[in-house]
Amino acid sequence: MKKMIAFGVAASMAAGLAIAQVDNSMVMVDQGQQQAAQSTAEIALVSAYVWRGQVYNGDAVVQPQFTTAFNNFSFNVWANYDIKENVAGNEGDLSEIDLTLAYTLPLDINDVSFDVGAISYQFPANGDSASESNFELFGRATLLTLKDMVVPVIPSVTLFGDVKEVDGTYLLFDVAVPYELSDYLSVEGGVSAGWGNTSYNDFYWNDGDPRGKDAGWNDFNFYASASYELAENLTASVRLGYTMLAGGQIEDAGRAIYEDKEKAWGGVNIAYDF
Repeated sequence: MKKMIAFGVAASMAAGLAIAQVDNSMVMVDQGQQQAAQSTAEIALVSAYVWRGQVYNGDAVVQPQFTTAFNNFSFNVWANYDIKENVAGNEGDLSEIDLTLAYTLPLDINDVSFDVGAISYQFPANGDSASESNFELFGRATLLTLKDMVVPVIPSVTLFGDVKEVDGTYLLFDVAVPYELSDYLSVEGGVSAGWGNTSYNDFYWNDGDPRGKDAGWNDFNFYASASYELAENLTASVRLGYTMLAGGQIEDAGRAIYEDKEKAWGGVNIAYDF
């Protein structure tokens, strides 16, 4: 089993930012002004756990994370706790822990920034099963040309390559529109879409059909968030989203394997910077 926090589908990047990945929820640190290590501790209560269109738990989950960043490097630890039973039958348990190391390349090529990294997925509730862990490498390109508009638009594309269980690839296309309403309040909206190759789709959407799965679109996502600075270094945020599958083989498999073929979700998050 793999993951995506439902609290965020694909976070935007800006120039000089180091991103600690949880697929669609990434912690950003301004590298241009950072001299010493900066860290953030967060905890989120989310109404569902959805990862790349796969609804692993349609009920509330708790998702804490910790990120530290220095210069162009960032390291993130993310976890998922299932309050009620998830698709694998785990309940009241820590079902996943992800470790992500990311690096922002010191390049400036036509207003495009590049990030690379690795993600280790750990599933402690699975015991000694074959899916106890997994490992991905990723690379991201972000177009920064439109970030200085009155309403910034930040498109990005990320390639994830599984090098342990799947030997498949997944492409995530995202367009984020962040906007600062005041010194204390900011909002963001966006859309994203994910595409998997044949190996990837055969693994994650395996519903027993002997024909296997073709390469193609997996999921489409719409999200919006608002963040408010409660005090110095303390921020509260809310996020809403909707995830749907692409149809055809993928939608049929989603209905058969996971808890739903589409999901509207929401979450609240508290973050402390130090």
